[in-house]
Formats: sequence, structure tokens, C-alpha cells
Amino acid sequence: MTPNDKPFPGANAALAWLMVINLFNYIDRQVLSAVLPRLEMDGTLFAADDPNIKLKLGSLTSAFLAAYMIFAPIVGWLDGHGYRRWVILGLGVTVWSVASGSSGFATSFAMLFATRCLVGIGEGAYGPVSSAMLADIYPSRLRGTVMALFNMAVPVGSALGFVIGGQVSEAFNDWRHAFWFTFLGLILGCVLFFKKEFPRPSIAESARHRYSDLLRGLARNRSFVFCCAGMTAVTFVIGGVAAWTPTYIFERQARFVVTADALDRLANPKPDDTRRPVPAAVVAKLAPKADGVERSLLELKAHLKGVLGEDENVQYAETIYKVTTAPGSITLGTISTMFGGILVLGGLGATAVGGWLGEKFRTRVKGGYFWVIGLGALFALPCYVALLYAPFPLAWLFIFLTIFGLFFHIGPGFTILANVVTPEVRATAFAVNILVIHALGDVISPPLIGFVADRSDLHTAFLLMSGVILLGAGLWIYAARFLEADTAAAERNG
Repeated sequence: MTPNDKPFPGANAALAWLMVINLFNYIDRQVLSAVLPRLEMDGTLFAADDPNIKLKLGSLTSAFLAAYMIFAPIVGWLDGHGYRRWVILGLGVTVWSVASGSSGFATSFAMLFATRCLVGIGEGAYGPVSSAMLADIYPSRLRGTVMALFNMAVPVGSALGFVIGGQVSEAFNDWRHAFWFTFLGLILGCVLFFKKEFPRPSIAESARHRYSDLLRGLARNRSFVFCCAGMTAVTFVIGGVAAWTPTYIFERQARFVVTADALDRLANPKPDDTRRPVPAAVVAKLAPKADGVERSLLELKAHLKGVLGEDENVQYAETIYKVTTAPGSITLGTISTMFGGILVLGGLGATAVGGWLGEKFRTRVKGGYFWVIGLGALFALPCYVALLYAPFPLAWLFIFLTIFGLFFHIGPGFTILANVVTPEVRATAFAVNILVIHALGDVISPPLIGFVADRSDLHTAFLLMSGVILLGAGLWIYAARFLEADTAAAERNG
């Protein structure tokens, strides 16, 4: 219990630090998503005729999340045994910043995959400890607001990741520079080593349990189980769709055209153009394809299939795609900036409104937190389906409304997790939540969407996600009947 049922001295400063770090956390995650189309066009990473290119791209997100979910429970155990929290956080932030920045030095798909795994290890040290610390230093009456504030970094950081990834890669004409930005996280990591520890809630020796006993207790906690299950379903959708949204819009809206003028610019770049000139022999191979017809990215790939040899594709494919972009076509930088702006507005609005409604309904409706997040997901469902069929720019509105509905759970969901367990279990509970929602959620969905897209298209893959939104909403609404009793039991035993 916090002193006099008030926050610990210094709690607000700790919240501010953790919010900034969480911001960098989500910037890093979505920088990768923002540059996926550039990675796909990079001949040093993929062969042009690779039949599983989108499956591999999706696995880059899964590599990070797999390491994250495996490492998080280990850190949760360390936290439960009294290891210094700020030191754990400092180590985590340092590792992920170095690994993320190093992604920009990768010269092969295997190297990029390895660096993303290391990013997950670093973030796994951060997730469970930060949430448990905040739950311990703030009283239960403030946890809903605190968790909403802390997790506002999710939409804002994700949005900045899309904007930074899109704009930096476009400014430097190279996806690598976008990852180098994340080296700045090292500054935050170094500061954390010198932060003063907060007192822990007193835990009697008789209250300490084996890890297996803690897990069995969580499995019997109905509110915890259903909250995790619903978050898993929504994380499955958010993680998978967010990873592929810039690519989906790029494939749907970007236009390319092969003309004689474009071929001339390939062979004779302007003095201020940093792209390497394409040899005359390669340009000659492309000449029969210069028909002046505008095509989407997928149509252009089909149009140029078999024209270049493997080595030529490695060296020149990305340059060819850039030079043949049609005048006035939407660019990846524009898409990432638009999507990032919508994510900030929709995510922030949803987190604030969801947190506010959660507190309003908490004492007025039985299971109020669950009702708020369940109805938010139900609201998002028709909006999500509509965005897949609406023309742009109308589709941008449905993207906003979908984000608004799906992000309702950020504040109330994490508050539920904190309120239905006792203090000595919190870090483990958050770690288990991380393990479950990622193992069964966004570790699976990005490569699964890529797998389906390789065999059909992204539109079909996205449409399949709509059923998972309905599942998440149903699980949360059903769980409302258990929340009051489980919260009371945690307060009694804590």
C-alpha cells in the first residue's frame, strides 16, 4: 500500500521518465513497419522472385516479439525477487537501443533478423517492470489514470515511428538511416542506472510462492485470464495490421510508369542524384518494357519479372522502382506521415476517452472496465471492414475510427491486470500477459498476413482479421461478470 493511500514521493517524476522511455519503445517498433516497402525493394535482402518475401518481412516483427515474450517472464521473476528495478530498466533500454540502431547496418536478411531478436530481449527487460513499478507507487484509485497516461506512449510512439521511418528513409533515400535514430535511446538508458529505488510493498515470507504456484493462481483468476485473452485477440489484429498498413496503402495507391525518360534518368542521373547509374546493358533490357502505362507496385513487378538477372536485381532493383515512380504518385513518406498523424489523434483520443469512461463506469456498472473496452472493439469492427472497401481519401476516416475503437482498451485493460492481482504477483502477471498476448497475438499475425498475401493479396489477409476483432470484444464483455469479485479478492489478500 502506498503511504496514506497517496502516490510515493517522486512517483510523478518516475511516471514521466517511464512515459518517455515507452515512447522510444514504440518508435522503435514501428520504424520497421514504416520501411517495409523499402526493405521489400532492396535487392541485397531479397531476390525479386522470392515467393515468400512478405512472409519473411512479417517474420522480422515476429523475431523481435518472440524474444520479447520469452525474456519478459524471466525479468518478471527477477523483479519478484527484489532485484533493483531501475538497473533492470537501464540494462533493457541500453540493449534495445544498441540493437535497434544496429539494424541499420544489416547487409542481409539474416543479419536484420538477428538484430530484431536482440531488440526484443532489451524490451523484455522493460515491459513488466515498468508497469509493476507504477502499480506499486500509485494507489488503486489513481491506477486507471496512471496506466492510461503511461500507455499514451503506445499511439504517440507508434505514430512517431511511422513518421520518422517514412520521412528519414525518404530524406536520405535509404531505409538504414531510420534505424540509426534509435541510438538516442542510449541516453535514457544511462540515466536510469542512477535513479533512486522506490520502497517495495512489504511482503511477508509466508506470502512468497514458487513461480509455478503463482502461474496456477493466475490461471484461476477469471478476470486476468479473460482480459489477457481479449487483449491477445486485439493485439493479434493491431500488431499484424499496423505492421502491414503502410505497405497495404502503398501497394493500393502508389503508381509507377516505365518511360523512355525514366530509362534515360537511370542511365544518366543528375549531378545531385546520389543513386548509382544503371549500366547501359541493364537499361537496354528494360527498354522493351517502356510502354508508358501506369501500374501499381505489384503490377510493375509482374511487368518486369524475368527481365533482370539475380546480380542485377541485387544492385539495381531499388533504384529502378524509385526512378519509375509516376509523377504525382503518393510516396511512402506521405503515407507514413498520414498514418502516423491519424494514429496519434485516434490513439490518444481513444486512450484518454477509454480511461475516462473506464473510471466513470467503474463504480456505476458491474465490470465497467470490461464493458468499455468490449464495446470499443465492437465499434471498431464495421469501421475496419469499411476501410478495406472505401476509396481514398474516405478510407483515411475509417482508419481513424478503427484505431479509435481498438485503442479503447489501453488504459482500462492494464488497470484490470493491476487491480485483480496482489502486489507480489504484479510483475509476474504483467510478464505473463506480455508472453501470452505476443505468443498468440502479434508474433503470429505479421508473418501470417504475409503468408496469406504471398498467396493472394493483402486485402484478403486484412479481411480475415475482422473475425478476430469480434472474438476479442466478446471475451471482454463476457468477463465483466467476474471483475468485481476478483478485484475485491485481490484487495483482501494484498
